[in-house]
Amino acid sequence: MGEKGNKIKFRDILNRNLVLIIIIQILSDCVNNMVGGYTNMAAKSVGIAVASIGVAASAYSIAGMIVRMPAGALADSQKKKVALIGVLFLRMLTCLILSTFGLSGNANFIVARAIYGIGWSFVGIVLPAVVAMMMDKRAMGTTYAILALVQQFFKTYAKALSVNIYQSHGPLAVAFVCCGFTIAAVILVLFLDFNDPRVLAATPKKRGGMLSSLKVSYIPICLLLSLVVFGWQMHNQFDNVLAQERGIDIASILQLGAFVTPITGFAAAALCDIIDPKLVLCTLYIFLGAGNIIVGRATGYTMFAVGEILSLIGVQYSRVISIYLFKNCDVTEKGAVHATNYLSTDVLSIISGTALGALISATGYETSYTITGVAALAAMVLVFLFGTKMIKSAGSGTAPETEEKA
Repeated sequence: MGEKGNKIKFRDILNRNLVLIIIIQILSDCVNNMVGGYTNMAAKSVGIAVASIGVAASAYSIAGMIVRMPAGALADSQKKKVALIGVLFLRMLTCLILSTFGLSGNANFIVARAIYGIGWSFVGIVLPAVVAMMMDKRAMGTTYAILALVQQFFKTYAKALSVNIYQSHGPLAVAFVCCGFTIAAVILVLFLDFNDPRVLAATPKKRGGMLSSLKVSYIPICLLLSLVVFGWQMHNQFDNVLAQERGIDIASILQLGAFVTPITGFAAAALCDIIDPKLVLCTLYIFLGAGNIIVGRATGYTMFAVGEILSLIGVQYSRVISIYLFKNCDVTEKGAVHATNYLSTDVLSIISGTALGALISATGYETSYTITGVAALAAMVLVFLFGTKMIKSAGSGTAPETEEKA
């Protein structure tokens, strides 16, 4: 319990450090979503096969999985500033490789996607873990809601922006914009105070080895929560490609999503301080499952837009999973638990990436989207039935309701 019991002031939720790290997170998400917005479209335009796009998604996940544990160790280490700057610059370099070397052939695309997966994975573990360390656990859902309100707009808009830039100026132009966002993020990292009491409290006193970032007891619940990755992969990897094939202007749909999803993201995260995050997760899984099914069957703009918006709302589940886990793990294990969660997602992503490419080639888009939609709904049922029991048994003890003294 903190010094003032359960009372919490606004400045405890959004202090200067947290505001800076949230802006850095937004800039980072813009890079990730810009890369996701144009990469497969560019690959298909230069003649890279759909099957290769699927294999590349698996290679991306494998490469990311390999560095999950060292990334978790970096997040929990005492050199967080150096770690953040290093991983941001690494991802910027891999983005440039993907937009040049990666578009010169099927094999090169797979290799470049794997290289980008390394940069993406380091940033995806270190940055969110540090963000969580700067939050007050009592208001974590509310803080994430504030983050979601501003972040989701930029994330969704970034995809539309990347498609527009790609269509007007080509893939390298998008990569250069990503570099600009990265440099801005690095500059802000220099102004962060890593002597913040919350950050110090969340940093383990003893240094562990690489395996210390793997929380074995959390693997079952993380795998269960990650079953929805098949629906996410279909949405993330193939929605743009399908829209392009059917002559649908997905850029304008994504712009519409930029106005809708910040509201739903805010509501989803804020509700996690009021009701069980499991219920929020189940709702988002339903949205994603329905979105997949509708997108796969849509032949016109309106129906495709409905499915895409539902999917964009549904894929916000990843933030709620983080809240769910962070609220139930020890304050010094946030980096490790986050790494374990993503490691579990990687295992299923490796399978789903290649499987979806092969499934689309064999059965077509409509059947494939229907299968992944049903899979998301099945994941919802399993989480609803078993999620609470599994997450309670995963931790070594009951997580405190409030942060340690600051």
